[in-house]
Amino acid sequence: MPTTPTPKRPRPTRSDAQRQAILDAASLLFIEKGFAGTNINDIADAVGTTRTALYYYFPSKEAMLEVLTEEVTEKASALAQSVSGRDELPADEALRLLIEQHAGLILSHPVQFRVVERSESSLPEPHRTAAQGARRALLNHFMRVIQRGIDGGQFRRGTDARIAAFSIIGMCNWSAWWFDSRGETPADVVAGTIADFGLRLLRPDKARRAQAVGIEDAVGQMREALEVFEAEARRANRR
Repeated sequence: MPTTPTPKRPRPTRSDAQRQAILDAASLLFIEKGFAGTNINDIADAVGTTRTALYYYFPSKEAMLEVLTEEVTEKASALAQSVSGRDELPADEALRLLIEQHAGLILSHPVQFRVVERSESSLPEPHRTAAQGARRALLNHFMRVIQRGIDGGQFRRGTDARIAAFSIIGMCNWSAWWFDSRGETPADVVAGTIADFGLRLLRPDKARRAQAVGIEDAVGQMREALEVFEAEARRANRR
């Protein structure tokens, strides 16, 4: 039987590139000067264009913030939803996928994520309500998978799924402040390390011991993980 060819993604146009350049410049200015302290002229100057040309892409700085929020907060919720409903996946595999997806999204958009975290209150309605709803949905998707793992014995009995979900999401979110894409450790390795930490915290003691072939292996894994985070923390402190 003939196979259906995979559709090709359209190439980014010059207009797409300019739109992204505007969002990138706005993100940096929102971080540096705050959302309230940034105006359209600041963004136009940073991009090297006119205020009139800027309005072709975005009618206001609020519209830019709306797009940045959708690209991070709402996408995070949609990614989590694509995993949390897959009950055929063992809970530990589903949680690993959830963590790697969420951390990967943040690590690929660290500046945008920081903007959204700091400026969400500046969003006009109904966008602010939608962003808050997406955050709640993300938490619920994590809680659902964690609770399934507790009920099924993959995760420790007596664990509070809500606290565990908040802790793991917080660990992912904090990477937006210390991760440096120019560093030696690539984003996918950092996301995998965060997933390892999250799963180790939840697995029963017996399961954690069974994963380590020996004491030296376990110590070596811990040292490698700590070295990654210590190196990134040092870079963050120097900036």
